[in-house]
Amino acid sequence: MKSHSIILIALAACLVSMVVLFGCEGPQGPAGQNADTTYAGTFEGFAPGIKCANCHNPDIDTTYYLWARRYQWERSKHAYGGDLERNGPDCAGCHTTEGLIERWKNHWPMVQTVGAKNNPSPPGCFACHSPHSRGNFTLRDMDAVTIKSFVSGVPDASFNYGPGNMCVRCHQTRTTSPMSPVPNPARTAPTDTISITSSRWYPHYGVQGQMLIGTGGFQFVGYTYRNSIHSTNAGIRGEGCPVCHMASQSYPPDLGTGRGGGHTMKIRYSSDETESDTLFIVTGCNQSDCHGAGGFSKTTLLAAEKPVQDSLQTLETLLIQRGWLTTSLTVNASTSRPLKIAPEAKSGALFNYFFVEHDLSRGIHNTKYAQDLLNSSLQTLRTP
Repeated sequence: MKSHSIILIALAACLVSMVVLFGCEGPQGPAGQNADTTYAGTFEGFAPGIKCANCHNPDIDTTYYLWARRYQWERSKHAYGGDLERNGPDCAGCHTTEGLIERWKNHWPMVQTVGAKNNPSPPGCFACHSPHSRGNFTLRDMDAVTIKSFVSGVPDASFNYGPGNMCVRCHQTRTTSPMSPVPNPARTAPTDTISITSSRWYPHYGVQGQMLIGTGGFQFVGYTYRNSIHSTNAGIRGEGCPVCHMASQSYPPDLGTGRGGGHTMKIRYSSDETESDTLFIVTGCNQSDCHGAGGFSKTTLLAAEKPVQDSLQTLETLLIQRGWLTTSLTVNASTSRPLKIAPEAKSGALFNYFFVEHDLSRGIHNTKYAQDLLNSSLQTLRTP
């Protein structure tokens, strides 16, 4: 009897051991998709067949590839300043990565309104690039851009400058909350009056796309408007903004791309040593099909800016004297105290002041067009 009990106890112990060792394992599942450790699997939004190891490996690690560009981007205006604060429906489409991606997914509707973006990220790497959905770091989109006109009788513009098209998705007039009323160059009779009721009567700050191609300003009847070579240069037409703003430079004698050019997108920058000096990257200017090797320098650039800046300052003074512009440089208008201008065409001088000033290039994007807009505005204000 005792030996029988011992046998039962031994069998029970073996059974428990088998359950512990094998019972919880179950049958082995199927091998993973392609059984390939370099394959990403199937994830929503990922390019079909994308392989992680094409980028994520010890020899070519995106950690280091991206860090250099991120270092540059952190010094760009995209990463700081007032950009990220504008996360409401009218502004988030450009001022946040999430908003821009929403516009892209909706195939860039003309009206740029998007959903409000809480806890947004500034316009960064994945605003312009989508490496997982595309399988590389090419731009999300390079289709031509239609830019809305804010001058009556002037058609919308088409901007098609290669990679620069991605830049101009945002560096253009804003179609949400548009300025109203729009000025009309043909209304030149003494009784033709425009009534302005907003202190922000201008087509937003991002007019760089229009300025570059020579459109979007208020063009007075009977005046001829010219364009500088930037609007027609083959290199600029093929690459757009990156030719100058993302140019590389070597060290020495100038600083490396980490402070100017590259993903800083800066033409003007300060050196690491002082943070108080002003340097310029003119690599793009000195390409063979533009100004030529060594043909353009900081001195040349400042000399080209000066006439435009002088004319802008003169126009500013005249507008303040007329009471159209406040000393804080806002339009002297409100719903309770509208600004009435007659003939209406003269309001183009106020429009052009903001158009040239908001371009922020000091005329360099299109020197001749900027200068002609200012000259015609000054002539109009000085004519009784």
